[in-house]
Amino acid sequence: MKKQLLLGSALLAAISVFPQNGHIKQRPVGIENIAGRIAAKFAIEPTNGGFQGLKQAPGPILNPASEPEQYSSAALPPSTIGWKLLTGSMNIYGMLVSQSKPLQYNDNINAVSFIHRKSLSYTALPALPPNAQGGAIVAMISSNGGATFDSTCIWADANNWGRYPQGGIYNPVGNTNIANAYVVGTGPTVAGSLFSGNFYASKQLNVFNNTASGAPNAQQFFNFTSTPSVANHGWSRFGFSSTDDGVVRSLALLQADNTTLAALRGYAIVKGVFNAGTFTWSTDSIIPPALVEPTSGDKVLSFAPQMAWNESGTVGYVVALGCLGTAVNSNIGQHPIIYKTTNSGVSWSLLPVIDFNSPAMTPILDHIASTNANTTITSPFFSDFDITVDGNNRLHIAATMFSHASIHADSLNYLQQWSNGGELYRWGHTPGNRPYLYDFIGDGTSAWTYQTIDSLSSEEASPQTGGNGFNENPWDATGTAPAVKTDNVDSRIQLGRTPNGQYITFTWAESDTNFTNGGRKYNSIPNIKSRCMYAAPFGFQISPTELNVSKVAVGTGTANTNVANRATLHYTSPKTGVEAVIGSTVDIVTPITVTNSNPFAQLTNNTTWYQFGKLSYAFPTIGLSQASQSSLGNIEIYPNPASGEAVLAINLEDNSSVEVTVLNTIGQVVKTNKAQGQVGENTISIDLSGLSTGIYMVNIKVGNASSTKKLVVQ
Repeated sequence: MKKQLLLGSALLAAISVFPQNGHIKQRPVGIENIAGRIAAKFAIEPTNGGFQGLKQAPGPILNPASEPEQYSSAALPPSTIGWKLLTGSMNIYGMLVSQSKPLQYNDNINAVSFIHRKSLSYTALPALPPNAQGGAIVAMISSNGGATFDSTCIWADANNWGRYPQGGIYNPVGNTNIANAYVVGTGPTVAGSLFSGNFYASKQLNVFNNTASGAPNAQQFFNFTSTPSVANHGWSRFGFSSTDDGVVRSLALLQADNTTLAALRGYAIVKGVFNAGTFTWSTDSIIPPALVEPTSGDKVLSFAPQMAWNESGTVGYVVALGCLGTAVNSNIGQHPIIYKTTNSGVSWSLLPVIDFNSPAMTPILDHIASTNANTTITSPFFSDFDITVDGNNRLHIAATMFSHASIHADSLNYLQQWSNGGELYRWGHTPGNRPYLYDFIGDGTSAWTYQTIDSLSSEEASPQTGGNGFNENPWDATGTAPAVKTDNVDSRIQLGRTPNGQYITFTWAESDTNFTNGGRKYNSIPNIKSRCMYAAPFGFQISPTELNVSKVAVGTGTANTNVANRATLHYTSPKTGVEAVIGSTVDIVTPITVTNSNPFAQLTNNTTWYQFGKLSYAFPTIGLSQASQSSLGNIEIYPNPASGEAVLAINLEDNSSVEVTVLNTIGQVVKTNKAQGQVGENTISIDLSGLSTGIYMVNIKVGNASSTKKLVVQ
């Protein structure tokens, strides 16, 4: 990544790719070094002030007349997708990293948060010098499901300016009042032209204003010097989480020099605990036994790790791409290195790898080209990925992959290339040779399994002058000799799970190449696609319907030309709303943001749009297994319609806790109730006081089983 990689003549030679399952694979025609693309995600913007005025659109623009505005919704369930203006930021740099988690939903207080660098017009206090304006960090908070947002400044430091922010809401255990909660943000800082450390900011949500909190330790800066509790770390911009045990966490890098990319040793788990009115931060270290590059002596590890936890904060996973020193054959490459804790982070264990030498993974390798020097070895190069933990504490790694051109320790950044229509791509973009989105599932107790989620029709365009697809990258170029388009518009995979972990939402960015310039296979007119998985205790169902979330289908929401074909830099909240299962349809309110500008200009004030409606997925059968559903017995709500109060009658097969949640038509939780049920007939009162006339959904959960009923309030 920081040097010339060694390539022998055998690697450079174009060779045939032999079949592993009897069919002939398309031959690659070249190789590509992606080190420059990775490094672009660690840039300081060319101007620290962050604003250079409007620029003209740099490249070809889609002719709107060439594509229908919307497509048919005949096969789609009734989503209520809607996009609204959320906020602005002085440039795009704070949104570059898909592994950051700036958008979060907290179900305990029904609040959405979005952490970003301030907009051009926002005045942050304490006042900052003119060249530091882009370093103020602002939180957008909604307590009504995204209908409205309030802004509040959480970081404003004249000497250390915030970059690449992420964060969420810390909620005291058992609290249901947002005024008692705190918003928390983390990220790296710069001082002038050098990265200087990390910020850890917090602010109580009883005051919304443009002044960063002056409370003790509300704005904490950690430079690159270790303390007794906090190790020297950098780039604290990955995998932010807030769990129900009252702990917030961020993931950072451990390097010899945190001001740049150099000699990555491992990762720091940065833990925040609220204590006596302030946040106390500490770090734990994960040092993977990675393969060492012979030439440089550096470990083969990625600079973009990810972290996810279960709801209670007891089970967590850290995933980084890299190569273990013990890897052989098809396991040599940029693959997931996975750590797990089952005791809230007291100790971590390295889990067995996803074994691509296993026959179970042959169907995946059949879509991957073999290496050049050894055509009997095929190794996937994991690219964009995200992770989540389902309701059974299993890890899900959603990823797309490319083909390693070599498994030599000095050459693991080199990928195979294919020719299509005179363009070079990382995939051939022919049947069986295109990007696939897989979900790898496991918990370390047995071999990893996988599900194929979808195939993609486009791939990222290069951000570098002369790179593949550079002219199709819709963003403008900045800098000189050579110019760079820092955003490379990749697939940007994002995962969100419902609070109970039963439903997982997959989102990614993809372009319809029927309408790209010349039919090229680059992601130049991106839209957000989505599918949903029901993560049952003993199996998985994937919705057969793919939703286009940004180019809204007729009858499934309201179109917004600001995001249709322009859905760059999107985030999906790691936690979504509560699912409503009605027949064979699952409705989930899913917070999503898109950041862009018109025209696409990196250094101008960019706009973030927010998706506030529900996404509806059709499943071939009810989203619950028959065994799980039967544990609920018979359920009835009466009277229906009701006014003031309704009664839930439920027949239970054993003594179980019953959780009742009432949701309005846009998925907001309006009433909750918990009761201890007994074997046999049970009646539970549902308080409807204060609810306006209309239709509501009542979700009944018993253990891992749930059911949803419709209730009319009059």
